[in-house]
Amino acid sequence: MSADTQKSTAPPPMVSDRILACLKAPGGSDDQGLELTDNGFCCPDTGEIYPHIGDVPSLYSPPEGEGEEVTARVKSFYEETPFPNYEGLEEFGELVSKGSQNAFSANLLKAIGYNKTVLECGCGTGQLSHFLQLNNNHVLGIDMSLGSLRLAVEHKLRNGLARSSFAQMNIFDLAVRDGSFDVVISHGVLHHTFDARRAFAAIARKAKPGGIIMVGLYNSYARIPTWARSKIIRLTGGKIDYVVRNRIKDARKAETWIKDQYYNPHETWHSIGDVQTWFDENDIEYLNCSPAILGTDGEAAEDTGDLFRATAPGNSYQRVVTQLSWLGTIAREGALFDVIGRKKGMPE
Repeated sequence: MSADTQKSTAPPPMVSDRILACLKAPGGSDDQGLELTDNGFCCPDTGEIYPHIGDVPSLYSPPEGEGEEVTARVKSFYEETPFPNYEGLEEFGELVSKGSQNAFSANLLKAIGYNKTVLECGCGTGQLSHFLQLNNNHVLGIDMSLGSLRLAVEHKLRNGLARSSFAQMNIFDLAVRDGSFDVVISHGVLHHTFDARRAFAAIARKAKPGGIIMVGLYNSYARIPTWARSKIIRLTGGKIDYVVRNRIKDARKAETWIKDQYYNPHETWHSIGDVQTWFDENDIEYLNCSPAILGTDGEAAEDTGDLFRATAPGNSYQRVVTQLSWLGTIAREGALFDVIGRKKGMPE
């Protein structure tokens, strides 16, 4: 795969035209679109200006009332500990090489295909968003952490990437028009919100009819070993963590991983059944689970890397057995699983 750097003599737009068409004023209706100015956004209907903060486009509306405390603590954590960092990935070609060698990101890009609009909710430092803008896709990565987004925007500008866009937003008040994206992804994020179920409903509304929704969460079964390790991690450092011992050689990256896994101020755990219930509540057809549900045709889809193939949701017994099996697999790497669905309705 070639590293399409899109470099030119002029700096890339902060937000591409295809992404700008998907945005709206924070808290406003879908018909309150935005225009991009030299240093921010303007809502033509109200005259409201939403200035960039540094180089980061900001459409963030602070939470009020319920969830305000949890959101503030998590936001502060990621301002101090942006995740993941870019060390060793200064050039876009290096990031593409890393993404292509990673089964998850490579299979996801293959499944998304070409010429799609993609919304990544909780993009962190934007590495996945940058990778997914290959194949002429236009990607919007949103996050509430300015520290993380600054790194994403810095990489975008340094490498002249025109199709990856970023903005600071509140996931419960997305400045995004409903039904505007072909693919909506939230990988390892919603379990850090004060209400993962409500956050899922908020992001699901942004997918087009017939569009794809993919959500990655900590598993209720497989996260138990991480909880147990957290009780003794202060005594051992990262020495008992599988990823640190076997995958990460750089000391700073190891420290970032340990903080994210064991010192995060808030997390919740969820089952496959939980997510399937959320799908039913939001008119989403179940497609697949990664890792696959044992005893279903999802195992064949997993073998071929076909993330968006329609497969059987399994019965309660198969789902329990699958999640117990994860104690011996994904539990050692954070216990993150993904469920993929398709928004019901005819594509436009």
